[in-house]
Amino acid sequence: MQPPQRFVGVDAWRAGLMLFGILLHALPERSHDPFFAVIGYVSTHVRMGAFMVVAGFLCGFVGARRSRRDWLRARIRTLAMPLATGLVLTVPTLVALRLHYATTALPIASLWFNWYHLWFLLALILYLPIAWLLAFGDTHARVSAWLTGTGAGDTVRQVRVIAAMLVASLGLMTLGIRLAVIVPCDGPTVLGALPQILGYAPLYAIGILLGRDGGLAATVLGHWRTMALLVAATLMLDCGAAWLTGVPSGIGVPQLSLLARAVLPGTSALLILRSALSIRHVPPLLRRIADASLTIYLVHFPLVKLLQALSEDVLRNDYLTFAFVVPVAAILSYAFHTRVVMRSPVLLWLFNGAPRPSFGTAPRTT
Repeated sequence: MQPPQRFVGVDAWRAGLMLFGILLHALPERSHDPFFAVIGYVSTHVRMGAFMVVAGFLCGFVGARRSRRDWLRARIRTLAMPLATGLVLTVPTLVALRLHYATTALPIASLWFNWYHLWFLLALILYLPIAWLLAFGDTHARVSAWLTGTGAGDTVRQVRVIAAMLVASLGLMTLGIRLAVIVPCDGPTVLGALPQILGYAPLYAIGILLGRDGGLAATVLGHWRTMALLVAATLMLDCGAAWLTGVPSGIGVPQLSLLARAVLPGTSALLILRSALSIRHVPPLLRRIADASLTIYLVHFPLVKLLQALSEDVLRNDYLTFAFVVPVAAILSYAFHTRVVMRSPVLLWLFNGAPRPSFGTAPRTT
């Protein structure tokens, strides 16, 4: 049986994880409301880690079907162009808004030298050497054999892979935290995403191995109870400590917070990937939204911040502002993709990293 040319469930989950960012970025900046805290917790501990595993899985799947050089050339374009476009849209908008509404002087570094919501594109660019090594040739087979060992049962092999992923993620995330504080600054800068970039690299690598090796994917994703038990235990430890200390998760017990940030993304991601691979059909609207997800993600952030600035003084309620900003930003972003970007080869190149248009290329309208 021929493998599918497109994993519709994986695409849908990848788009959903990306678009969850609209909820995250529309959160009130100084609110400690439990509803908003849950959204922030899910994003920090589940969303982007799961996205990296899914992205790695698709990379591994494609790696078996394309030449290394062709893939690398296309990959650099599809990551670098949206990153540059997103920064051009986001940084001046955020600087203008913050300077206009700020009551005190803000540090220049925190305004200009920040990846904002686009750090994941930088991470995927930095992960290219990992993809170069694991997604092509037979290196993946040797790495998979080393991780799983020989002669062990499926459960033991699954535990070995998950344990290696989580230990590496915890170690690299800890290293990222230590490196990020080397350069002192009064606000968040380009180094602020370093713990996530380093910590999620093992998740991306495992995703590649699963996409490259169907047998390994069946072994790791087949026993979902092990992963669910690990997720539940980590949640109970982290949230239980927060309840006992009376402070938000991890603040009173930072070691548990770090453990949760390293364990939950990977284990949750494997559960999500298992779910994604079981999906065989998605509604046409969801598929169109998935196709538009990168454009939506690039443009929603400055839109959200602009809408928040315009509506907060009028609505004067965090819930009302949130309920207004999220759908309006989502609809405008989707409309921008379908009504503007899709009609211009140049904009498709800038926002989605499509092949660079030649002079006289007809606009894409479907």
